[in-house]
Amino acid sequence: MMPTVAVGAFILAMIALLWLLQKREFDQQMAALARDVQWTEQTLRLHLQSDQEFLQELAREVADGRVGRAGFDDRAAQNLSINPHLSSIAWVDTRNAILDAVTPASDEQHPGDPLARAERVQAFAAVRNSDRPVYSKLFVSQRDGPTFESFVPIRRGAEFLGALVATYPVSGMLRHLVPAWFSEKYHLSFTGADNRLLAENSTTRPRDAGLNYSLNFDPPGNGMRLNVAAFGAETSLSRTLPIVLIIGLSLLVIWSLWSLRSNLARRVRAEDALRAESNFRTAMEESMPTGMQAVDMRGRITYVNAALCKMVGLAPEHLIGATSPFPYWSQEDLAEHEQSLRQSLAGEAPRGGSELRFCRSNGERFDVRVYEAPLVDADGRQAGWMASIHDITEQRRARAELETSHQRFMTVLDGLDAAIYVASLETDEILFANKAFKNIYGFDAVGRDCWQVTSACHPDPARFIAAARKLAPHQTPFELHDVELQNSINGHWYQLRERAIQWVDGRVVRMEIATDITDRMNMEELNSQQLERLQQTSRLITMGEMASSLAHELNQPLAAIANYNMGCVNRLRTNDFKPDELLAAMQKSSAQAERAGKIIRRVRDFVKKSEPNRSAVHIAEIVEEVIGFAEIEARTAGVRISVSVPDDLPAAYADKIMIEQVVLNLVKNGIEAMHDTPRRERELAISARANGTDFLEVNVADRGPGIATEQSERLFAPFYTTKPEGMGMGLNICRSIVEFHHGRLWTVDRSGGGSVFSFTLPLMPR
Repeated sequence: MMPTVAVGAFILAMIALLWLLQKREFDQQMAALARDVQWTEQTLRLHLQSDQEFLQELAREVADGRVGRAGFDDRAAQNLSINPHLSSIAWVDTRNAILDAVTPASDEQHPGDPLARAERVQAFAAVRNSDRPVYSKLFVSQRDGPTFESFVPIRRGAEFLGALVATYPVSGMLRHLVPAWFSEKYHLSFTGADNRLLAENSTTRPRDAGLNYSLNFDPPGNGMRLNVAAFGAETSLSRTLPIVLIIGLSLLVIWSLWSLRSNLARRVRAEDALRAESNFRTAMEESMPTGMQAVDMRGRITYVNAALCKMVGLAPEHLIGATSPFPYWSQEDLAEHEQSLRQSLAGEAPRGGSELRFCRSNGERFDVRVYEAPLVDADGRQAGWMASIHDITEQRRARAELETSHQRFMTVLDGLDAAIYVASLETDEILFANKAFKNIYGFDAVGRDCWQVTSACHPDPARFIAAARKLAPHQTPFELHDVELQNSINGHWYQLRERAIQWVDGRVVRMEIATDITDRMNMEELNSQQLERLQQTSRLITMGEMASSLAHELNQPLAAIANYNMGCVNRLRTNDFKPDELLAAMQKSSAQAERAGKIIRRVRDFVKKSEPNRSAVHIAEIVEEVIGFAEIEARTAGVRISVSVPDDLPAAYADKIMIEQVVLNLVKNGIEAMHDTPRRERELAISARANGTDFLEVNVADRGPGIATEQSERLFAPFYTTKPEGMGMGLNICRSIVEFHHGRLWTVDRSGGGSVFSFTLPLMPR
């Protein structure tokens, strides 16, 4: 009974073993298939990502204006030549109309045609409302069959300028992106959301339908699945042969099983276990990049793996059996190597390993780290030491380069005059500060609260800190503020520029750069004072030039006053008067006195020194005051002055005296420019109009000879003049005054001859 049971058990065991082996083989094939499929999927995704990055870079260059249509055609054609899985790259505008398209061959797309398919329209609408690329749904192309497209937005800031569209035929992806070895080994196919076949690499069907793998392909997604099945090379004979052999072997073993079953089973199991263990250990040791070496208790090498042989450049026969000194020891470090070997044999090797220098067969030195563990034989006795050897040459070089780079970086930062610090957004702790910052705020600044350290000079944190704390790392760098502040302790002025950046550990932090601008501020203040004195001098010179005209203007009312008074005196003496006549004469005399006083007040206001006082002024009043100064000189020069200033013009926000100086200088220049113009053509036109909703434009046009091109480029430069006795500061002062009011001063040629000088002033804020 027992032999029969043993034989039956043996047969069942062999059948079970065969099933387990086949299952194990199937599991291994499935694992290999899964790895290959994941590798293929990653390859496809890397190509899609590479195409997307190219389109995003091209979109940024198109948005910045660095690439036009010609550049787009060249870049797109070059990309298509190295990426044959793409069928076309198109550039569409904001209306989804094609501006340009590049294909390897003629296509149904032409510049100007809209992308009218529903799938394309949906993808275009999605990319217009998003800052990220969008993949369209699948559609059927007449030329390429099932196809999808990638839309990448073209944006300049928040403005949407169109999109770049790359077309992917599904069949082209299988044909060009899947390696040939993979296609020979597996049957690949893409299916849609409705399990409809989109494309496949072969019409041959796998023999083993059970060996297959399927996964979602997203992006682009939209229901696409990647299906892979192994063709398989196993025939029915290979499946049945083991069963036949097992049955035959079972029949053969029946007659000898009675006497050998126990020993044979034990021997087979032992050999299988030893073989499997030996094969596993050998494969593991040979596949490791770490060098392995065994040394017996006499200091002789008994084993080396392939990695160590490759590391030192010597064959195993040159190493196994070698004793001290070993062939790969460097001659200059023999004493150190001998000491390390003695420590190993004595069991005193460092637990953390030891760093040594080895020598390759070509003489090249390299650094290694050696870790050691005792070898124990079957009887439990120590038979030697096993050492794992790691090449750390590259690691040491990278660490040295990193330290050098960090030292250079710190040297540059500490050499800057600008003070720089980096602070945490969550805790406001200063994480880094350069030498200039520490010189200002103390060398213990790092680790302290940034607002306490910089209390003497920092902007209001409430203006930006809340928004900055909501920033994600991908939103950096982000400008937080750029202000000019004075340090309340040392009195220096600083320009503070602060932005949010991503720190080395991935979190968002604040970096502030403080540049000392005290000298610049002092210079600007000095320039402002000098400009004010220069404006005062210019007004005095202008009044000096007009002194004779003003004297003549004052002489008329004074003479009229004298005449009226003398007439009244004579009538009073002769007692020949009527009260009404005397009253009329005295009223006329009073009017002439007011006229003279008005002229004197106008001159006094014009030349007196005062601080700029910007308020609501009406340009019509300024023009009237200026004409009061200039009309005598205009009459003398035979110049007609025409004024066109609408009554409903809004008030400008300006200093009245400064703007009078600008208008008077431009009027005087216009009168002087018409010295050689025929008298009947001497006309000076002053006009004003609204320039948009925020500015007022004033124009002074003459009929002079005009301004040459070479002169117009230097016309507003200091000390440049076209007059024989001019100072060359009038127009420069005018431009400075206008720019002080945040306006603009320019000149153009006048139609029919002459020049037009124009300037703008801001309107009074509502």
